[in-house]
Amino acid sequence: MSIRHRAKRICINNRVACSALLFCVIVTTAMVLAGSIAPQHIPEGKIIAIKRDMGLSETADVLAQQGIIRSAFMYKVYVVLLSGHSKIKAGEYLFNTPQSVIKVVERTLSGAQGLPKLKVTIPEGKNVREIAWLLLKAIPRFNAPAFVALGQPYEGYLFPDTYFFYPNVTASEVVATMREEFDTKIQTIQKDITAFGKPLKDIIAMASIVEKEATSTFDRKIVAGVLWHRMDHHAALQVDPPFYYILGKYSPDITYDDLKIDSPYNLYKHVGLPPTPIGSPGIETILATVTPTITDYWFYLSGPDGRMHYAVTYDGHLVNKAKYIK
Repeated sequence: MSIRHRAKRICINNRVACSALLFCVIVTTAMVLAGSIAPQHIPEGKIIAIKRDMGLSETADVLAQQGIIRSAFMYKVYVVLLSGHSKIKAGEYLFNTPQSVIKVVERTLSGAQGLPKLKVTIPEGKNVREIAWLLLKAIPRFNAPAFVALGQPYEGYLFPDTYFFYPNVTASEVVATMREEFDTKIQTIQKDITAFGKPLKDIIAMASIVEKEATSTFDRKIVAGVLWHRMDHHAALQVDPPFYYILGKYSPDITYDDLKIDSPYNLYKHVGLPPTPIGSPGIETILATVTPTITDYWFYLSGPDGRMHYAVTYDGHLVNKAKYIK
C-alpha cells in the first residue's frame, strides 16, 4: 500500500473516531441535561422526609421515585461534586414547584427544608421544664419530654433568646442550638468573667438566682454583691427562688415547713449555692453578677411595687419587712 493510500486511510479512521467521540459527547451531554433539569410537574405542597439513617443512594432513590428529580444518578454526582462527600441534612423538605437537580442538591446539603419556621421566645430565668412547655406551645409536634431529659444536664446553659425552628425540629437540635448561643454570648463578656475569678459554674448558678431576685441592672448588681458577700462569710444565702424550682412555689406561698425541707436547693438550710442553676440567666444578669456593686448591705427585699429595699443589719431588715411586706 502506498504512503498516500495509508495516509488517506488513517485520516478516514481519525474522522470516524472523532465522529464517534463527538457523538458520545453529545449523547452524554444530552443525558446530563435531561437528568439535571427540573421535572415538568410535581404535586404542590409535596413533602419528602429524609431520615437520619438514609444514605446518599437511598436519598437519591426516594427523590427520584417521588418525582422531585429526574435522575438519581445525577443527584449523587452533583452531591459529590458540590460537597466532596455525601452528607445530606435530614429533615422534611417542602417542594411547591419543580426544581433542577442542582437546586435540590443545594437544599438537601444545606438543610433548607422550605417549611415555614416557627418563632419561639424563651424569656430570661426560665428553667428546662418551662422552656420545654414554651417549645411545645409553639411547635405542636415537639418532643418536650425528650428535651427535658437532654436539657436537664445543661440547666442554666440554654441561652434565653428568640429562636426560629422548623416544625419538625428535634429535641437534640434545640438543645445544641441553645447551647451554642450560650457559648457565643458568654464570649462577649469573657474578660469580665475571667477578671472576677470565680468558676463559671458558680457564676451561672448565682446569676440564675439574681435573675429571679431583681428586675433592673442597678438592683441586680447590688443583690449580686450582697449574695457574694454572704458566701464569702459562709453565711446562708436565704433566698426564695430555689423553692419555685423544686416545689413550684413563689415567695408568698412558701411555708415554714418548706423552709425545713432537707434539699440542697433549700438555701435557708444549706450554705452555698444550689447544686445546679435554677434557670437560664440572660447575658445582662450574668454580667451584673460578675461586676457586682460592693455595699455594706446584708439584707434586701422587694416591695409590692417591685422596688428593692436594702438593710445593713437584721433589725433594719425587720423594719423594712414591717414597712413594705403586708
